[in-house]
Amino acid sequence: MATQQAYTSASPQNQDAYTGKQKPYWVEIQLVDEEGKAVANMPWQAENSATPGGYEKELKGTSDATGLIRIEPRYGSELRLFIDAQPLAKEMEQRSLRVSRELNDSTVRNDAEENGHIWHYAVIGELCRTVPDIEQREGEPFPPPFHFPADKSFKGFKIRTNELEQRHVIEICPFRAWELVLHHQKDYSMANAINLGAAASLAYADDSSIDEASISHFFINQCQNLSRLPQLHKGDYSTNALVKDVSFSKRYFPPVYMDSTKAAEPDGDTQLFYVYNDDNVIVAWRGTASFWDGVADGSFRPVESESCDIKLQCTELVSKGKVHYGFWDGYSVVERKFQNEIKKLQTVIKGRYLYICGHSLGGALALIHAASLKSQMPILYTYGMPRTFTRDAVSQLSDITHYRHVNETDPVPALPPEANLDNWFYNLWGPLGVVLGGVWSTLELGAYQLKEWGDCFWHHGNTVAFLDTTQSRVWKECKVTLPYPHNCMTIRKRLPLSVTLYLAPCLAEGSALAAGEQQKEFKNKLTREDLLEFFPKGTNPARGTALNIFKHFMTSYMPYINNKLLELIYQEELSLGDSFSEHQDRIEAFKNQINENLTEIPENELKRNRLFLELEELLKVSITPTLSSEKGNIIMQRFSLYGEEEIEQ
Repeated sequence: MATQQAYTSASPQNQDAYTGKQKPYWVEIQLVDEEGKAVANMPWQAENSATPGGYEKELKGTSDATGLIRIEPRYGSELRLFIDAQPLAKEMEQRSLRVSRELNDSTVRNDAEENGHIWHYAVIGELCRTVPDIEQREGEPFPPPFHFPADKSFKGFKIRTNELEQRHVIEICPFRAWELVLHHQKDYSMANAINLGAAASLAYADDSSIDEASISHFFINQCQNLSRLPQLHKGDYSTNALVKDVSFSKRYFPPVYMDSTKAAEPDGDTQLFYVYNDDNVIVAWRGTASFWDGVADGSFRPVESESCDIKLQCTELVSKGKVHYGFWDGYSVVERKFQNEIKKLQTVIKGRYLYICGHSLGGALALIHAASLKSQMPILYTYGMPRTFTRDAVSQLSDITHYRHVNETDPVPALPPEANLDNWFYNLWGPLGVVLGGVWSTLELGAYQLKEWGDCFWHHGNTVAFLDTTQSRVWKECKVTLPYPHNCMTIRKRLPLSVTLYLAPCLAEGSALAAGEQQKEFKNKLTREDLLEFFPKGTNPARGTALNIFKHFMTSYMPYINNKLLELIYQEELSLGDSFSEHQDRIEAFKNQINENLTEIPENELKRNRLFLELEELLKVSITPTLSSEKGNIIMQRFSLYGEEEIEQ
């Protein structure tokens, strides 16, 4: 009698199954984060396609200390794994991101595949059956689309039949969001410069979550999308923000946008936004972008800085001195038209660090706002701003930390003129006096002593200058050289190479103590009188080239900041092999030019340029707070990994 053979209905483990029990199928899933660390103690369930609509008792459990899950299904058919949403979200909020956002750069993947395992990458929505407890905020998409992609979420992690009896390594994306790196400090910070510059640029955008260049798109869509760094888009120019990853619950609240032209009762043409999270509040004011903004710029009659509430209780920003009429009026319209938004802003500021910024007219409005909130210790960064307060008022605002960026060829920081504007034209001609007084005040600039009449407009804050530095060569040419030279003439010619230096004079004034011995040595060379000569208080550095209105745009400010930050990261050997030396190469070429013409360079120019070159070297201090912060090296590496230099000249 022939022996009959028995087989299982699915792919058998043992074809000759005459006796004994069929061995179960198995699969292993290891849960790790982007740094390869185990995601332990995660409750899980699995569904087998042969038992739809329910779970087998044995298909549930908890990941062990190594993040390992072992499943032994009864049937050799497709499995779907689900992780409990709340514990997974809570745990992954505490995990950090790796440097690169490219899947091909995953070290977890390399290790898994070298060991013969199957690697997967997943966001938490692909592993959960439900949405975890997330605060739902008005103006945000829900659930957050990066962590819960619409086409993949709540379906579970699928393991096909032919993927059984293997180990799968799931690299889980942390449940995080991006936050701009900012430092609430009196010393100059490159992180503040690039990120508040980005915010000042965003103030020009409308608030549309659809537009990739908009305020809401940046702080909601981009700051929650971990596949890339948030980018500022302005025209054809784009630059990355300097960011760190934080728990998703600490993400930015939707920004609050105010536009006086769209108020219930439109008035003026002033725009700003503010955005905040658990730690910081950023306020950004828009600059000149319309005809009425131009009118505000030109209405530079000095007026008292008095404001009154609906109860006619009046206060002044400063007890003496005056403010630019057009800027004061543009600022005041916001307080009149957006009382509820301003009250909310005053509420959220409490217990948070305050940062204020603006470009051009926006810088002037930002200074006024900082003056009104000086008890909150705001950090103010402005770009290409005009003069806003008169000298007596500026002297009362010295406690406000303000870094005022000036592009040498930008004409706007030279406005309004420094001469006395509080002249009799205003009183005699009324509104027409705004024009006549401005013309007269410009004429007054021809006589230096007239600057001392009355209370003239001054700049506030510490100058940060992008100076086009040139070098001249001076020599004599004579018609007859021997035996006795005569008929000689002195010839002065500018040498061909120039360089735009990034100068923060405050670094030489002892404010940045971390500069160490290099700063002490430099301070011995550069006296306070030198600083006042090159960077006079309350005004702009001397202009060496013709003014250029195109150098006023933020797209002419941001490349210098971006390039210098990349260069400083490269010098710290944190650029992951990429070279960022375009600016430094120009400096070296400029130094060589000086050395080659040393005997024929005017002494005053030689002294100035050597001091300027050494002053720029001190900028390395400005990245120290970022480097010394938690994950500081990773922050810098990530910025350089996705950074690109702009060609400066």
